[in-house]
Amino acid sequence: MSPATPAQAEMEALIGMMDETDTEIYPLLKNALFQIGEGAVPYLENARLKKDSPLWQSRMESLLRELLLDIACRKLSDWKEEKCPDLLQGFFYLSSAFYPDLSWEEARNTFNRMHGDCGLLLASAERLKERVAIFSNFFFNECKFKFGSRIASGYQFADFLLPNLIHLKQGNDRSLALAYQYLAERNRIPVFLLNLPVVNLLACTADMEKREKKDLRFCIDISRYGSTIDRDALEPMLSIQKQIQLCNTVEALQDHVKLLHFMVDRLEDDPFRKEAMKKLYTCMDCQDTNGPNLSATDFSNPENGNLY
Repeated sequence: MSPATPAQAEMEALIGMMDETDTEIYPLLKNALFQIGEGAVPYLENARLKKDSPLWQSRMESLLRELLLDIACRKLSDWKEEKCPDLLQGFFYLSSAFYPDLSWEEARNTFNRMHGDCGLLLASAERLKERVAIFSNFFFNECKFKFGSRIASGYQFADFLLPNLIHLKQGNDRSLALAYQYLAERNRIPVFLLNLPVVNLLACTADMEKREKKDLRFCIDISRYGSTIDRDALEPMLSIQKQIQLCNTVEALQDHVKLLHFMVDRLEDDPFRKEAMKKLYTCMDCQDTNGPNLSATDFSNPENGNLY
Protein backbone atom coordinates (compact mmCIF):
# COMPACT_ATOMS: atom_id res chain seq x y z
CA MET A 1 0.00 0.00 0.00
CA SER A 2 1.42 3.39 -0.97
CA PRO A 3 1.91 5.92 1.84
CA ALA A 4 -0.73 8.60 2.28
CA THR A 5 -0.03 11.95 0.66
CA PRO A 6 0.07 15.04 2.91
CA ALA A 7 -3.43 15.96 1.69
CA GLN A 8 -4.76 12.49 2.52
CA ALA A 9 -3.11 12.51 5.92
CA GLU A 10 -4.60 15.93 6.66
CA MET A 11 -8.05 14.78 5.56
CA GLU A 12 -7.90 11.64 7.69
CA ALA A 13 -6.71 13.64 10.69
CA LEU A 14 -9.56 16.10 10.23
CA ILE A 15 -12.19 13.37 9.98
CA GLY A 16 -10.60 11.53 12.90
CA MET A 17 -11.61 14.42 15.18
CA MET A 18 -15.26 14.36 14.14
CA ASP A 19 -16.40 12.86 17.43
CA GLU A 20 -15.00 15.92 19.22
CA THR A 21 -17.46 16.87 21.99
CA ASP A 22 -16.31 20.48 22.32
CA THR A 23 -19.25 22.52 21.00
CA GLU A 24 -16.91 25.21 19.67
CA ILE A 25 -14.44 22.94 17.87
CA TYR A 26 -16.89 20.65 16.03
CA PRO A 27 -18.48 23.43 13.90
CA LEU A 28 -14.98 24.51 12.81
CA LEU A 29 -14.12 20.95 11.77
CA LYS A 30 -17.42 20.62 9.92
CA ASN A 31 -16.88 23.92 8.09
CA ALA A 32 -13.40 22.79 7.03
CA LEU A 33 -14.87 19.62 5.51
CA PHE A 34 -17.52 21.58 3.64
CA GLN A 35 -14.84 23.87 2.23
CA ILE A 36 -13.14 20.78 0.78
CA GLY A 37 -16.47 19.71 -0.73
CA GLU A 38 -16.76 16.71 -3.03
CA GLY A 39 -13.23 15.51 -2.29
CA ALA A 40 -14.25 14.77 1.30
CA VAL A 41 -17.05 12.36 0.37
CA PRO A 42 -15.01 9.14 -0.09
CA TYR A 43 -13.16 9.78 3.18
CA LEU A 44 -16.43 10.21 5.06
CA GLU A 45 -17.84 7.06 3.48
CA ASN A 46 -14.78 5.06 4.53
CA ALA A 47 -14.79 6.54 8.02
CA ARG A 48 -18.32 5.39 8.84
CA LEU A 49 -17.14 1.90 9.74
CA LYS A 50 -14.05 2.86 11.71
CA LYS A 51 -15.70 3.59 15.07
CA ASP A 52 -18.71 2.08 16.81
CA SER A 53 -19.70 4.96 19.05
CA PRO A 54 -23.26 6.30 18.51
CA LEU A 55 -21.93 9.88 18.34
CA TRP A 56 -19.46 8.93 15.59
CA GLN A 57 -22.02 7.00 13.55
CA SER A 58 -24.62 9.75 13.90
CA ARG A 59 -22.18 12.47 12.86
CA MET A 60 -20.83 10.53 9.89
CA GLU A 61 -24.32 9.93 8.52
CA SER A 62 -25.37 13.52 9.15
CA LEU A 63 -22.20 15.00 7.63
CA LEU A 64 -22.52 12.88 4.51
CA ARG A 65 -26.14 13.85 3.94
CA GLU A 66 -25.50 17.54 4.55
CA LEU A 67 -22.36 17.57 2.41
CA LEU A 68 -24.07 15.81 -0.50
CA LEU A 69 -26.92 18.31 -0.28
CA ASP A 70 -24.45 21.21 -0.25
CA ILE A 71 -22.65 19.78 -3.31
CA ALA A 72 -25.96 19.33 -5.15
CA CYS A 73 -26.98 22.92 -4.40
CA ARG A 74 -23.64 24.30 -5.66
CA LYS A 75 -23.85 22.27 -8.85
CA LEU A 76 -27.46 23.28 -9.51
CA SER A 77 -26.59 26.94 -8.94
CA ASP A 78 -23.85 26.66 -11.59
CA TRP A 79 -26.00 24.51 -13.89
CA LYS A 80 -28.83 27.01 -14.20
CA GLU A 81 -26.35 29.68 -15.32
CA GLU A 82 -24.96 27.59 -18.18
CA LYS A 83 -25.59 28.76 -21.73
CA CYS A 84 -27.20 25.47 -22.79
CA PRO A 85 -28.04 23.54 -19.61
CA ASP A 86 -28.77 19.85 -20.05
CA LEU A 87 -32.08 18.87 -18.42
CA LEU A 88 -30.92 15.36 -17.50
CA GLN A 89 -27.79 16.76 -15.86
CA GLY A 90 -29.85 19.13 -13.73
CA PHE A 91 -32.29 16.35 -12.83
CA PHE A 92 -29.29 14.22 -11.83
CA TYR A 93 -27.89 16.94 -9.54
CA LEU A 94 -31.29 17.34 -7.87
CA SER A 95 -31.68 13.60 -7.33
CA SER A 96 -28.11 13.14 -6.08
CA ALA A 97 -28.95 15.22 -3.00
CA PHE A 98 -31.05 12.27 -1.79
CA TYR A 99 -29.50 9.31 -3.63
CA PRO A 100 -25.70 9.37 -3.19
CA ASP A 101 -25.23 6.09 -5.08
CA LEU A 102 -26.89 7.45 -8.21
CA SER A 103 -24.47 7.17 -11.14
CA TRP A 104 -24.27 9.89 -13.79
CA GLU A 105 -22.77 7.43 -16.26
CA GLU A 106 -25.69 5.04 -15.80
CA ALA A 107 -28.25 7.85 -16.16
CA ARG A 108 -26.57 9.27 -19.27
CA ASN A 109 -26.10 5.86 -20.92
CA THR A 110 -29.69 4.80 -20.22
CA PHE A 111 -31.13 7.89 -21.89
CA ASN A 112 -28.56 7.82 -24.69
CA ARG A 113 -29.73 4.31 -25.64
CA MET A 114 -33.35 5.43 -25.68
CA HIS A 115 -32.45 8.48 -27.75
CA GLY A 116 -30.67 6.32 -30.33
CA ASP A 117 -33.49 3.78 -30.55
CA CYS A 118 -36.11 6.50 -30.96
CA GLY A 119 -34.10 8.34 -33.60
CA LEU A 120 -34.34 5.31 -35.87
CA LEU A 121 -38.15 5.21 -35.53
CA LEU A 122 -38.51 8.92 -36.25
CA ALA A 123 -36.21 8.98 -39.26
CA SER A 124 -38.98 8.73 -41.87
CA ALA A 125 -41.66 10.78 -40.05
CA GLU A 126 -42.05 14.39 -41.19
CA ARG A 127 -45.39 15.73 -39.89
CA LEU A 128 -45.24 17.03 -36.32
CA LYS A 129 -48.25 15.13 -35.00
CA GLU A 130 -46.99 11.93 -36.59
CA ARG A 131 -43.61 12.39 -34.92
CA VAL A 132 -45.28 13.02 -31.55
CA ALA A 133 -47.51 9.94 -31.93
CA ILE A 134 -44.48 7.76 -32.74
CA PHE A 135 -42.53 9.26 -29.87
CA SER A 136 -45.35 8.81 -27.32
CA ASN A 137 -45.78 5.18 -28.36
CA PHE A 138 -42.03 4.67 -28.02
CA PHE A 139 -41.92 6.37 -24.60
CA PHE A 140 -44.79 4.49 -22.97
CA ASN A 141 -44.87 1.20 -24.88
CA GLU A 142 -41.31 0.55 -26.04
CA CYS A 143 -39.43 2.13 -23.12
CA LYS A 144 -42.29 1.03 -20.83
CA PHE A 145 -42.35 4.16 -18.70
CA LYS A 146 -45.22 3.88 -16.23
CA PHE A 147 -46.90 5.64 -13.33
CA GLY A 148 -46.00 4.67 -9.80
CA SER A 149 -48.10 7.42 -8.27
CA ARG A 150 -50.21 10.35 -9.43
CA ILE A 151 -49.59 13.84 -8.09
CA ALA A 152 -53.26 14.75 -7.70
CA SER A 153 -54.21 11.59 -5.82
CA GLY A 154 -51.10 10.33 -4.01
CA TYR A 155 -47.58 11.13 -2.88
CA GLN A 156 -44.45 9.05 -3.29
CA PHE A 157 -41.22 11.01 -2.83
CA ALA A 158 -39.12 8.59 -4.91
CA ASP A 159 -41.42 8.99 -7.93
CA PHE A 160 -40.30 12.62 -8.27
CA LEU A 161 -36.65 11.70 -8.81
CA LEU A 162 -34.31 10.02 -11.25
CA PRO A 163 -33.49 6.58 -9.72
CA ASN A 164 -37.05 5.31 -10.14
CA LEU A 165 -37.09 6.48 -13.76
CA ILE A 166 -33.81 4.69 -14.49
CA HIS A 167 -34.21 1.48 -12.53
CA LEU A 168 -38.00 0.94 -12.54
CA LYS A 169 -39.05 3.08 -15.53
CA GLN A 170 -41.49 4.55 -13.03
CA GLY A 171 -42.41 8.08 -12.04
CA ASN A 172 -45.31 10.43 -11.48
CA ASP A 173 -46.93 12.84 -13.90
CA ARG A 174 -44.22 15.48 -13.43
CA SER A 175 -41.07 13.34 -13.47
CA LEU A 176 -42.36 11.50 -16.54
CA ALA A 177 -43.04 14.87 -18.17
CA LEU A 178 -39.42 15.90 -17.56
CA ALA A 179 -38.12 12.64 -19.02
CA TYR A 180 -40.47 13.05 -22.00
CA GLN A 181 -39.35 16.66 -22.57
CA TYR A 182 -35.68 15.69 -22.37
CA LEU A 183 -35.92 12.80 -24.84
CA ALA A 184 -38.19 14.78 -27.17
CA GLU A 185 -35.69 17.65 -27.22
CA ARG A 186 -32.86 15.21 -27.98
CA ASN A 187 -34.90 14.06 -30.98
CA ARG A 188 -35.64 17.63 -32.13
CA ILE A 189 -39.33 17.53 -31.20
CA PRO A 190 -40.30 21.01 -29.90
CA VAL A 191 -41.94 20.07 -26.58
CA PHE A 192 -42.04 22.32 -23.51
CA LEU A 193 -43.59 21.82 -20.07
CA LEU A 194 -46.43 24.18 -19.18
CA ASN A 195 -46.04 25.68 -15.70
CA LEU A 196 -49.28 24.31 -14.28
CA PRO A 197 -49.43 23.08 -10.67
CA VAL A 198 -51.07 19.66 -11.09
CA VAL A 199 -51.97 19.19 -14.74
CA ASN A 200 -48.89 17.93 -16.56
CA LEU A 201 -49.26 19.16 -20.11
CA LEU A 202 -46.42 19.55 -22.58
CA ALA A 203 -46.87 22.21 -25.23
CA CYS A 204 -45.81 21.41 -28.79
CA THR A 205 -44.78 24.29 -31.06
CA ALA A 206 -43.65 24.58 -34.66
CA ASP A 207 -39.90 24.36 -33.96
CA MET A 208 -37.34 24.35 -31.15
CA GLU A 209 -36.83 28.13 -31.23
CA LYS A 210 -40.51 29.03 -30.77
CA ARG A 211 -41.54 29.03 -27.11
CA GLU A 212 -44.26 31.64 -26.78
CA LYS A 213 -47.86 30.90 -25.91
CA LYS A 214 -48.91 32.12 -29.36
CA ASP A 215 -46.68 29.43 -30.93
CA LEU A 216 -48.51 26.56 -29.22
CA ARG A 217 -49.93 24.11 -31.78
CA PHE A 218 -51.31 21.40 -29.46
CA CYS A 219 -50.57 19.84 -26.09
CA ILE A 220 -49.48 16.39 -24.95
CA ASP A 221 -51.12 15.03 -21.82
CA ILE A 222 -48.61 12.92 -19.89
CA SER A 223 -51.31 11.81 -17.45
CA ARG A 224 -53.11 10.18 -20.38
CA TYR A 225 -50.08 8.46 -21.85
CA GLY A 226 -49.24 11.10 -24.42
CA SER A 227 -52.67 11.76 -25.90
CA THR A 228 -52.88 15.11 -27.69
CA ILE A 229 -55.22 18.06 -27.11
CA ASP A 230 -55.86 20.56 -29.90
CA ARG A 231 -55.20 24.27 -29.39
CA ASP A 232 -58.91 25.16 -29.67
CA ALA A 233 -59.80 22.94 -26.71
CA LEU A 234 -57.15 24.67 -24.60
CA GLU A 235 -58.18 28.28 -25.32
CA PRO A 236 -60.46 28.61 -22.24
CA MET A 237 -57.62 27.56 -19.94
CA LEU A 238 -55.06 29.73 -21.73
CA SER A 239 -57.28 32.81 -21.61
CA ILE A 240 -58.30 32.40 -17.95
CA GLN A 241 -54.86 31.50 -16.56
CA LYS A 242 -52.74 34.38 -17.85
CA GLN A 243 -49.64 33.22 -15.97
CA ILE A 244 -49.28 30.04 -18.06
CA GLN A 245 -45.99 29.89 -19.93
CA LEU A 246 -43.91 27.38 -21.84
CA CYS A 247 -40.90 26.36 -19.77
CA ASN A 248 -37.37 26.21 -21.07
CA THR A 249 -34.92 23.70 -19.58
CA VAL A 250 -34.17 25.64 -16.39
CA GLU A 251 -37.77 26.71 -15.87
CA ALA A 252 -38.97 23.11 -16.25
CA LEU A 253 -36.66 21.93 -13.45
CA GLN A 254 -37.51 24.97 -11.34
CA ASP A 255 -41.19 24.12 -11.70
CA HIS A 256 -40.42 20.54 -10.66
CA VAL A 257 -38.51 21.71 -7.57
CA LYS A 258 -41.28 24.14 -6.72
CA LEU A 259 -43.90 21.39 -6.81
CA LEU A 260 -41.75 18.89 -4.89
CA HIS A 261 -40.97 21.53 -2.24
CA PHE A 262 -44.68 22.14 -1.77
CA MET A 263 -45.51 18.43 -1.56
CA VAL A 264 -42.67 17.67 0.87
CA ASP A 265 -43.59 20.60 3.10
CA ARG A 266 -47.23 19.48 3.20
CA LEU A 267 -46.97 15.69 3.24
CA GLU A 268 -43.47 14.57 4.26
CA ASP A 269 -42.49 13.30 7.73
CA ASP A 270 -38.73 13.16 7.13
CA PRO A 271 -37.16 16.35 8.60
CA PHE A 272 -34.06 16.05 6.39
CA ARG A 273 -36.16 16.01 3.22
CA LYS A 274 -38.07 19.07 4.40
CA GLU A 275 -34.90 21.03 5.15
CA ALA A 276 -33.18 19.81 1.98
CA MET A 277 -36.06 20.93 -0.24
CA LYS A 278 -35.97 24.39 1.34
CA LYS A 279 -32.30 24.70 0.38
CA LEU A 280 -32.84 23.30 -3.13
CA TYR A 281 -35.82 25.63 -3.61
CA THR A 282 -33.61 28.59 -2.69
CA CYS A 283 -30.57 27.59 -4.77
CA MET A 284 -32.79 27.13 -7.84
CA ASP A 285 -34.28 30.64 -7.35
CA CYS A 286 -37.77 29.16 -7.36
CA GLN A 287 -39.09 32.03 -5.27
CA ASP A 288 -38.42 34.33 -8.23
CA THR A 289 -40.16 32.25 -10.88
CA ASN A 290 -43.63 33.00 -12.18
CA GLY A 291 -46.27 30.36 -11.85
CA PRO A 292 -49.55 29.33 -10.28
CA ASN A 293 -50.13 29.61 -6.55
CA LEU A 294 -49.53 26.07 -5.33
CA SER A 295 -50.80 26.85 -1.87
CA ALA A 296 -54.25 27.42 -3.34
CA THR A 297 -54.34 24.00 -4.99
CA ASP A 298 -56.27 21.09 -3.47
CA PHE A 299 -54.11 18.04 -4.13
CA SER A 300 -56.56 15.70 -2.44
CA ASN A 301 -59.03 15.79 -5.34
CA PRO A 302 -57.86 14.08 -8.56
CA GLU A 303 -60.52 15.97 -10.51
CA ASN A 304 -58.54 19.17 -9.93
CA GLY A 305 -56.13 17.83 -12.54
CA ASN A 306 -58.74 18.37 -15.26
CA LEU A 307 -58.44 22.07 -15.94
CA TYR A 308 -59.24 21.90 -19.64
